[in-house]
Amino acid sequence: MIRTRTPLRSADRQAGFSFIEIIIVMGAMAVLLGLAVGYIANLGKSTYVQQSKAMLAETAHACKSASMGGRRAVMMLREGEDDEGYAYLVVGASISRPVLTHQFETLDFASEARRPDMQGQVELDRKNGRLGNCASFKGGSLKFAPASVFAMTEGIEFDCWIKPDARRALMTLVKGDDAYEVQLVLAGGTDTYDVRLRLKARKANEDGRTAPVDKTYETKGGPVVADGRWQRVQIMWQGIDPPIRVNGLEVFEGENSRRRPGGVQDPEDVSQVMRIATGERGAVALEIGGSGNGYYGLMDGFRLMGVFQSEEFERRLPGDLEVLYPRIPLRIAFYNGDLDPDIHSGDQMIRIKDLGNPDDPAIRLTIGMYGTIASDFEDPVTGGGPGDNTPGGLKPSSSDGGAKEGE
Repeated sequence: MIRTRTPLRSADRQAGFSFIEIIIVMGAMAVLLGLAVGYIANLGKSTYVQQSKAMLAETAHACKSASMGGRRAVMMLREGEDDEGYAYLVVGASISRPVLTHQFETLDFASEARRPDMQGQVELDRKNGRLGNCASFKGGSLKFAPASVFAMTEGIEFDCWIKPDARRALMTLVKGDDAYEVQLVLAGGTDTYDVRLRLKARKANEDGRTAPVDKTYETKGGPVVADGRWQRVQIMWQGIDPPIRVNGLEVFEGENSRRRPGGVQDPEDVSQVMRIATGERGAVALEIGGSGNGYYGLMDGFRLMGVFQSEEFERRLPGDLEVLYPRIPLRIAFYNGDLDPDIHSGDQMIRIKDLGNPDDPAIRLTIGMYGTIASDFEDPVTGGGPGDNTPGGLKPSSSDGGAKEGE
């Protein structure tokens, strides 16, 4: 009997793919994987741009908030360098805070329970203060131990009421070691004084190894008059020539502090930005009055504030970025929630491009004179602001009403 082979049913066959099928599937997977890698890489670059935009806006909002209540804050954008010599951008903030206040109701303590060491002749006057007691200086001083809070670097604000005696050639109102000093200098007569601010400073973009230079700012014409009335002296220095006010009137404004039309900061202005050199210890001893050229007269309502660089807001921007406008280092000053009118006269704009992804539009941060903050991406066709050669370039101006509150 002849037997025949029964064909295997499909269910009896061994499951699997042929070699050709495997090659086709692997090729398709390679193509999809390549597309995914390119997408993820571009997504990473796009994320860098988004992060940088968010960091700039967050720092601007932090400075705005920190300046509320009649205080000052400075947003800074500068270039850093890593250990391998590659440059990167750093955004940071310097925040104003009280350093020392003294109403002279007693001589034993000032603000924050700081107890001074009395040097020479200083007495409490209970009759002739503006609202209560005051201090009577006769060449003596109130000296405070060295502290980091007295080592302000980015700026200093001095506000004090004085009733000086006449016929003294030079009198010190306050001194912080060799870092800063406010003095009265006898003018042409015997009862008029000029106000002098002396600083040890270096350029903002120089490191601590650079030798500091002496900076002196002095009024002319003797705005302080020793006529038996209280005189108010105010000084605000933030890296450029300071406004000095006597009895509310501005009596000094240097060439480097003059505001440019439209609030645009010229490259010459940036090169003049300075920082106070407070020494390597990071602590400064403060003296109200002076042991050398002591103050003679009455003093009341003493207030000293400092602008300090905050490590909390010091952050490195990710990616390979280039600042299109303006030039760096850049400082944008805030006062009481708005742009500081002593520094800026118009809206401020920052434009940054990601060199690692040139097809992406530039980042634009616009800060209005009245505290409006907007961050967005520019239209790659029309352009977006100063420093752009396209016809759509716009120049910041306080007359445009400011941008809407942005992210």
